[in-house]
Parts: sequence; C-alpha cells; structure tokens
Amino acid sequence: MTKKIIHTFLSLAAALLCLCSCVKEDFAPQGGTTFGEGLLQLNFGPQDNVCVQTRATLDTKSESRIFNLYVFVFDADGNKVSGEYFDTRNLKTQEFVSTATEDCWWVSNATTNDGKTTGGLVVKTAAGDGMTVYVLTNLDSDMVKVSSNLLSATIHNENDLRKFNAYLNQRITSRNGYFPMTGKLSGVKVINNEGSNTVHTVIKETMLLKRIDAKVRFIFKQGSRPDENGQVIKKFEARQWKVVNVPRTSYMLSYDQRGTGALRGQDFVNVNPDTPEGEYSKYAKDYFETDFVNFEDFPQTGQSEFSFYMLENCQVPKKTPLKYQDRSRDLKENDGKNRKCEVSYSLDGVEYTRTMREFEYANDFSTYVVVTGYVEMALKNDEAGNVLGGDVQYIIHLGDWNAIINNDTGNQGDGKDSYSAFDNFNTERNTSYTYTVTVNGVNSIRVEVETSKGAVSDVIENQPGASGQISIAKEEIAICDCHYVSKTISFHLNNFFKHGNITKENCIVDELTWAVKTPFGEGEPSYEGVHEITTGLDYQWVHFRLNKQDGDGNYFKDKRRKYTPREFESSNTFRTAEQNKEDDGTAGLAGYHNDGIMDVRELCKFIKDEVNKYLVNPATSAFDHKDATDLSLPNICLTVFVDEYYYNLNPVNGQRSSDLWKSFVNKDDRKLHILCNSEKSKDGESSSTGSVVTIQQRSIQCVYNTDLSYTALQTAWGVENTDEYDGRWDKYWSAQGSTVDKRGNNKAFNGLFNSCKEWELSPKGANDNSFSGGNWSKYMNYEVPNDTPQLLDEYAYMRYSCLTRNRDNNGDGKIDRSEVRWYLASINQLLGLYVGDGLLNTNTKLYNKSPEDRKSSDSKKWQQHIVSSTCFAADDPRESGPYANSGQEIKNSNNPTMLWAEEGTSTGHFYHNYSGDIQGSAIRCVRNLGYIDGNEDETYAIDKEPDDYIKVEKRSDGSYVFTCTHLNEQALRYYTSKELIFADETSQENRLYKKFESYPTQSTRSENPLFKDYNAAVDKSVAEGNGNPYCPEGYRTPNQTEAAIMRYYMDSGENCQTMTRTYWSFGPFGNNVKNQTKFGFVVSSVVTVNNENANKVRCVRDLRVN
Repeated sequence: MTKKIIHTFLSLAAALLCLCSCVKEDFAPQGGTTFGEGLLQLNFGPQDNVCVQTRATLDTKSESRIFNLYVFVFDADGNKVSGEYFDTRNLKTQEFVSTATEDCWWVSNATTNDGKTTGGLVVKTAAGDGMTVYVLTNLDSDMVKVSSNLLSATIHNENDLRKFNAYLNQRITSRNGYFPMTGKLSGVKVINNEGSNTVHTVIKETMLLKRIDAKVRFIFKQGSRPDENGQVIKKFEARQWKVVNVPRTSYMLSYDQRGTGALRGQDFVNVNPDTPEGEYSKYAKDYFETDFVNFEDFPQTGQSEFSFYMLENCQVPKKTPLKYQDRSRDLKENDGKNRKCEVSYSLDGVEYTRTMREFEYANDFSTYVVVTGYVEMALKNDEAGNVLGGDVQYIIHLGDWNAIINNDTGNQGDGKDSYSAFDNFNTERNTSYTYTVTVNGVNSIRVEVETSKGAVSDVIENQPGASGQISIAKEEIAICDCHYVSKTISFHLNNFFKHGNITKENCIVDELTWAVKTPFGEGEPSYEGVHEITTGLDYQWVHFRLNKQDGDGNYFKDKRRKYTPREFESSNTFRTAEQNKEDDGTAGLAGYHNDGIMDVRELCKFIKDEVNKYLVNPATSAFDHKDATDLSLPNICLTVFVDEYYYNLNPVNGQRSSDLWKSFVNKDDRKLHILCNSEKSKDGESSSTGSVVTIQQRSIQCVYNTDLSYTALQTAWGVENTDEYDGRWDKYWSAQGSTVDKRGNNKAFNGLFNSCKEWELSPKGANDNSFSGGNWSKYMNYEVPNDTPQLLDEYAYMRYSCLTRNRDNNGDGKIDRSEVRWYLASINQLLGLYVGDGLLNTNTKLYNKSPEDRKSSDSKKWQQHIVSSTCFAADDPRESGPYANSGQEIKNSNNPTMLWAEEGTSTGHFYHNYSGDIQGSAIRCVRNLGYIDGNEDETYAIDKEPDDYIKVEKRSDGSYVFTCTHLNEQALRYYTSKELIFADETSQENRLYKKFESYPTQSTRSENPLFKDYNAAVDKSVAEGNGNPYCPEGYRTPNQTEAAIMRYYMDSGENCQTMTRTYWSFGPFGNNVKNQTKFGFVVSSVVTVNNENANKVRCVRDLRVN
C-alpha cells in the first residue's frame, strides 16, 4: 500500500451563517502591557489547494468558504482584551474595511476551484505589545457544536481557548460545506490611536486558517503482480467500508496553535497506550464507528474509491512497529484468537455497547478503516482446485508513512517493497490523505490458514489485518442471484482422486463432506457412527436433479431440467424414462432411481456411492463415458435448483416473525460447499474451503430500514442484484407501442398488480384484483442452456423476463398465486431504488454502466433506461405534458413508463426515444417482504401492498411533511439547516434526510431565470452571507431527489414546479459532457433535465430527527 499527502490545507473554509445575537466584549485586564485602544487590521487568505472531489467529499471552493468568524485578542499575559463576533451584520466591502473606524470585515469567497477565498477585518482592541490574535471561523455549524454565545461565555483567557474543544453534532463522516477553521498570529503590537480613530495597526502577514477536519481518500486497485506461487488475480470487487475510532471531539486549536511542542499524544481525548482495557469504557464514548457503506466512486475498471472527513486523532502507539506489516497486527490470546473487549457507555441518554479490537502495536483508539471485497482467481497448477473465490476483509490503520511499491509483474510477493515512518498513526487536521491499496491476491490468507494446524507459534501471519473466507473449487463456484435459480453443474470422476490417479489407494471421496454458511449459522455435519447429524444447519435451500442423457448415455452438460418436488429415491430395479415421466407427462430420466431431487446430504452420499461403484465396475456407476480411456471424461451432470434467498421462518429454530426479512436482506452471500474439506485460522477470522463445487448466492437488496428495533416498519420490498438478461431482448412485447392494449397495469407503486396484468394472470381492468392464474407450460421452456431465458419463443420478450425468476414449487404445472413472488418493478419502486442508490451495490444501481461506457459518445452505451411495469401516465391526470400530442396512446400497456437512469428520476414512455429499438434498456425484478396484509405466505390479494418507503402528511396550511425513516440510514444524508451545495445527481447532497417539509406554497419571483443563472444567483447570495434569495428564511431550494418525491407524492392537483440545486453530471457543469444545453434538473409536468426558465421554486427544509 502506498500513501501520499495530496496537499496540506492552509486555507479558509466555509461555515454557517450566524443565528444568534451579536457578541461584543471589551475588557480592562489586570496586569500586562496594554495601554489605550487601537484598531487592528489583518487579512486572511488561503494557500493553493489541489481539488480532490468525490461523491462523499466536496471540492476546493466548497471547503474554502467563510461565512462568519470570531476574533480573540489576548495580551502578553494571556488575558482576553477583545472578543468580537463577525457575521453578515457587520460584513462590508473591502474598500470600506480598509478605512473603517468600527468593527467590520469583508470576504470574497471562492466561486470556482481555481479561485481563492480572501478576506480581512478591522477590530477595535486594547493597544499594547506582545498581543496574540486568534480567528475562529464558521460557527454554529450543523456539524460541529461551536457558537459565538458558547465562546463568549467560556473563554476568559488564552488558556481557556487552548483547552476549548468542539463536538460533532452528528455521528457522520460527511460535511455540509461549513468547515470550522482556526488561525493564530503571535507577537502583535497594536498602536495606540492617541485620540485618532482612523489609525490602523495593519498586520502585513496574512493569517492562514486551518480546518479542524482531515480529509481521507482511499483508492483500491486490482493488481497484476503474481503472488509467491505465481498466481495472478482475475478480479477484485470492492464492496463496503467503515471507519473505526472516529473522534467525536477535538481541541478547537491545532497542536502548534496550542504550543504543545508535540506531534502526537496531546489530543483532547488522549488515551495512554498503557491504559488497561478495563478503563476503555470511559474513553469509548468520545469515539464512534460508522456503519458499513458501499464504495462510491469507480473512475475506471478495476479501481474503486471512497473518502470521508474526520477530526484529528494522534494517539501514541503501544510500541514501535518493527515492520510495516505490524501496524494492524492484532493482540493475541493464548489460544491464537484475536483479543477483543466490550465497552459500555451512556451518551445523550442512550446506552451503547460495542466490541473493540485490541492491537499489539497500534493504540486501540487509533483510527482505522475496515474494507470488504470479493476476490476471484483462475488458479494454475494448483492442486487445491481451478477456481478461487474469496470474501476478504482488510484492516488499515491511518497514518503518515511512506512506501515504495514494486509492481513489476516479474517479481513475486512483497520482498521488493519498502516502507518508512510506519510508526506514524497520526491523522492530522487540515491535511488531505490519499491511500492507494493494490490487491494482488489472497495467498497470505491461505498461508495463515494452512499453518494454523499446529501450535500457535507455528502460525505464519504475513499480512496482519487481512482476513477472509476463501473458497477453492475444482469444478466451479456458481454465483447465483437472490431469486430462484437453476443451472447445470458437473462432478468429474478424477476430482475424487489424488493427482487424478484413479485407483482405490488414491481415492479421497470418503474423506469429503459438505459445509454451509447463511445468516442463520454455519458449519458442517457431525457424525455419530454412520449417522449424519445436521441439527442447526440451514441447508435445505439447494436441491439437485440428474440431467438427461443423449443417445450414447452421456449427460447433457448445458441443458437444464425442470424442477420437481419429487424426492429422490434409489431403486433396486431399473426404471424407464416413461416410468420416471415428468409431472406434465413428458419422459424423464431412466435409471435405478425415480428421477427426483436430492438435497446436499443425499447428493454427497450419491456421489460417494457412485465413485466407489466405478472402482469396482464402471458399468454399474452413474458416471458417463464408462468406456473412455481418457479418465478425465467420466462425470455426473446435474441441474442445481437454488431457492430464492428468502425465509418465512427461521430455518434453525422454526420461529416466525413479521420482520424476519430484516435478518437476511443486504447480508453476505450464503454458501454451500459440496464435497469439501475446510480449515480455519487460529484467530477464527479466516478459513479456506476446498470443494468440488460451491454454490454461492447473493442476498436480496433492500433500501428499507433493517434495524430490528425500528418496529414501525414491518413490510417492504427488495430487489435482485442484477438483470442477468440485460441486452437480450429485441422488444418489450411483440406488439409495438402503437398497438393499443389496456390491460390495467396502472399502479404507480404496486408492481405485483401490474405484472399479474401484464402476464395475463389476472383479468384485464385496473379495478379487478382477482387472480386467475395459468399454466407454466404456456410460457416456459425449461430445458435450455444456463445463459438462455427459460421462455418459449412467443414469450421471449422483456415483458415476461421477471416471470422466469419464479418457479412451479408444487410441480402441478399451474401458476398458483403463491408461486408469483418476483415481479417487474413499478415506476415508484424504480424511484425508490434511485432514492436508495447509496445503499445498493454497483450492479444493482439503476445506472450501472462501466467507466468506459460512461465515457463513450455512443448513446446506446452510456444511456441506460429502466422499464417499469406501470403503463405510461397511469394514475396521473396531468396528461398535458410533453407527450400528450406525440401521436402515441398514453395509457397503453404496450407502452410502459420508463425511467431514464442516466438522468436519475426523469421518466418518459417506452417508445418515446427508441421507437422499436430497446438496446440499452433494462429491468429490475423485485419481491415483497414480510407478512403483507397479515398473511404469512404469498396468498394475499394482488392489490395489497407493502409499506411505502416515504410517509406523507399534508398540513392544513398547504405544506407537506415527508418522513423518510422507513429508508435505510445508509441511503440518507446528514441534517442541514443551510442551503445545499450545488452538486450533481450522484452526490450525497442529492440524497434525502430523515424528514423534510415543503413550504406551503411556491415561491415566485418576477424574473424568470435559466437553471444555470438561478443557481449562480443562489451561490452568489450564499457566498455573500445572505442566504437563498428565492426562499423564505430557513428554507432552501430542493435537490433533485426531494423535488422528485414532491412530484410523485403530492396531491395530483398540486403545482410542484420547481428549480433544484442538482446539476447533471453529463451536462456542462459535469466532467463528462454529453449535452451542452442540458444543465440540471427541474420539475415542470415531469422531472427532467434542461436549462429551462423558471420563476417558481417549492422550497424545503430539513426537520431534525433524533
């Protein structure tokens, strides 16, 4: 890992406008060298910055603005001789300040990243020698608890200021653009006016202000350097990150401003490295750890990034690391486990308990990040297997060290890398850190596990802080989505023999078992004699069925089978294909069995028996290619049927609960290792499982609040991870949009209702909620290859794609109501996925184009339109929009509503842009979660809906309150009482807060500005400290997401036209311009992107939620 400091912040930062009364303090200190009164004039200004902006952190101009400041002047003895607060009430021009005889200031805030923030002030103070001047900027921030009243009441002398600390008001690592900063000038001589009130003491030296925050950026790259065994990584997928030991408080002044003379160990909360763990609880309340969140930036393929802000943390390590790898080395128990302790504390009336890791070298309160990801490798000449997949985790302590990394692909391992200053664990204020982490493989994890078989002292831990669950398969690691899945898999005979040497002496099949891991537990079966004990194991979500055979008796490798609930049974007599016929009457598979399905226990027994039979007489075995001289050919091919990743009851204890879904959505993949052996590291945090086949299934993704203590929410809906048939369809339906068919799919929120109408499982008509069903054979073609949709040609259209995510569970051939679980998302459900975008993994996001496609000039590559199940303009009387006279039938089921994902929330009808060509369009299949309408199964009426992700209240004065606490907090942003930073649709500034309200009416002005001029005027007014000129005091312009929520959730007769504070990332303000005329987002009759004139804005404000 390499690290460099991109730049050091020595500049001014933006802050909050003052909301309190003006504070003026005059003092007559005792002692000191003061005489009379004088006017002190000084300038402040930034040092040049390097602009590093991501979705979670801001650009240079936003980090450099100043809106208010507090000036302290102390005499040579540290007595306060002046304390003055400056805000918009004494904000003047630069020219006025230069000759002023009263307290005043000026500021010119940067408006571009190339510009500079400059300012100056005049303050009346006592005259004298040896004065010290401090300036604190941006008070009353929503983020940091510092106010003018608080400073006035608590700072009586210089020592008080040195000891003054600031607290975070929110437990977050993002900021709203109001950055508190501090500056200091010493040895100042203030001249006595001697009766003249026009003489200024002008300080020629510009005061440089330091932010109290540090900015941290991580870049993860997929490497290409071979590991010690010559293996090269195939893919690294960065998934999530969190920060641990984020300080809640810090001294307001920096180390040098306080004159400590130290570089570390003098934080406001300083934890002596010798502190016993029993005393950790009294310190723990001043630190927090964030929740895991997804990576946010993907500038190019193979590179993933995240960034955050934090207060400084400069703890002294327990002892000096001997090498770089010691930085995150855990403290070990005698049995090799990593040592941890539990801390408990009370904060703001809430009791907290959390587990802390303990380290051998690092202070246990030093800040570190935890990063998770998934590694894929195609192994060469590795006896363990051919395919490797690993869920990995990396712990990386922050600090300021140097590294020289040798990425020469001809050099293996880390032997050529060199590190220095690796004993530095400091994260200093006013500094921007960039850490580049290159992932080259997982060999260190494998080595740790492999050396854990013996004594603790034998364990080789080459990369402390790295852990993972590594799966190595001889055949494949089958990655499945969260809905019902079927695919073919193979078990070759030679995989059950050492070195592929098929002899009895080399047979290892009886040594192998199976293992499982799900949210409800993990492990492998135990044995009492020959009896297999599976108590407590959740394994009944995968079943297997032997594939059919060709005329030579060899299995079809790529032709799937139809699911049947018939359980597999062996037979002493040979059963014909007719005797084993399918439920629909077609021929089954002949053999000494009933052609049913096996669970993993039965499969493993079956394979073991057939291997042993082959050793005695190949002709009696179920392996094919019985007469082959090439012994790599014999194999058994099956179709694996993976259930949807959903539970109606706890599979281990059988308990039911209406919100059980919160325990398994957004969780790690569940895994089933077939015919395997497993080993674990001594610390228990890493494992290596070698299997013949591993089934790995992604969990349902859900934007809703999954906190089990949040009992107000019991039902929801979730979405699949990816549209696996993206780009496979030529048309939505055989009938073009000009062919009118009104099937009744008019629900904006209920995609299940719409889909049943679209699949003709419910009679036509928007008011008919009955379910008539149908036959699976009408639509489905089961015996097709893995990558082919299981639809008959006449139904192989996008309209029916989500039907393939379901299954005939009871095998009767009829589409029962309880079997329709996955459906095509409605338009408001697609909007919900956009609102919850920050929570979703990369593939699930509505806009998930690769970095290369985003840069393409071909619109079919960079555009991405998501088709909903809602017919266009359904449930919406506002049909006077841009499509009313387009010649298309608006309420036509063959012409559904489509969301333009590259624009976020813009919608249109399906054939508006593409005519008959739908290249670039995709879908999202979703399912309901919980007990809908109180039903514990899936038999509720199709017009019953889960809870909405937004709750709306219309007040009598015309205002609306939107409560967003049903959404997962990871999808929301911070609270702010200020104007949002002008940002693009991908930024945190475009997210919702937990609760917001609209102003009762639109704000209207006589002028009719364009989008770019409107936002330029807002920026200018805010930069001048005057707030938003278009909104009432306390309100602001909505972002795009807030505007879309108002558009879709206000009463249909409501006029919700509005400008927004969100520009388009593909427009002139973005860094990947596709259109020179579409600047940003506005709401007219629809949410769209353009540069329209508008003299109306529906202003909003956040409502704080504890």
